[in-house]
Amino acid sequence: MSDSEGANNNELLLAAAKQDSEDILEDIFSQPGSYDINHSDSVGNTALHYAAQRGSLTVADLLLQQENIVVNAQNRLELETPLHMAVQYTDDPSVALEIVQLLINNGADPRIQNKNKQRPIQLVVPDNQELKSLLQKATLALQMDTSDIAQDDSDDDDPPSDLSDDDDD
Repeated sequence: MSDSEGANNNELLLAAAKQDSEDILEDIFSQPGSYDINHSDSVGNTALHYAAQRGSLTVADLLLQQENIVVNAQNRLELETPLHMAVQYTDDPSVALEIVQLLINNGADPRIQNKNKQRPIQLVVPDNQELKSLLQKATLALQMDTSDIAQDDSDDDDPPSDLSDDDDD
């Protein structure tokens, strides 16, 4: 492609996320097969990384609606996921909270460590207890499995054996 042709859809995808432009995204998404939803730049950031980093809630939501998006992609330099970037967004704590919730609801794993062995919860500003609590709950939910859930072994249809009538017919 020559420079005169402009940016391709993969480059536009990253630009749309950086600029919080849902119009550009919707235009790209109207051309199936013309882009890679997981395209990354030279440092390994995807559009979802940039949306999370810049607090672009609508763009993040649109991206997460796309098939085959990799929510836990780690970039090349810091090995950070979009979740790592979202927790560091401090311009508006309520937006950061919404993006983190959106990422978690779409499979973001709060246990992934960056190159400094930090999980997203370790990057949250100390006074943001609501965000820390959300990440703690998400981590606990991932650590639990069905063996951790109490099972009701009784059969509601059968009375307990010590209370049943003796039927010796």
